[in-house]
Amino acid sequence: RIKSGERAIEKLVRSYEGRVARLLDICRQSVIFRSTCELADCLRKIGDDPDVVILQVRNRLRAEYDAPTLSQGYRDVNLSLRMDTAEARRLGDKQTRQEPNDVDR
Repeated sequence: RIKSGERAIEKLVRSYEGRVARLLDICRQSVIFRSTCELADCLRKIGDDPDVVILQVRNRLRAEYDAPTLSQGYRDVNLSLRMDTAEARRLGDKQTRQEPNDVDR
């Protein structure tokens, strides 16, 4: 799923003070696992993939995460990834050249 333009602008204003480079979750996908072992195996495979760069991990399964207070009991593991392929770099370079004022340095 792709984040709508309206939602992206809302998040930029509310959370990132207009810094476009901080908006990492433009494209989103969910995967549901039957066990933590399946989750751990998937995370290992993602980490081993040379075309993937893990930018951020939010682990709301860890024991010290206060799920009842912080998320009404909801728990998950959230990853921010970047695809590091020739095609992704080409598209990123094209985007940078088109909108140089939007790059957060």
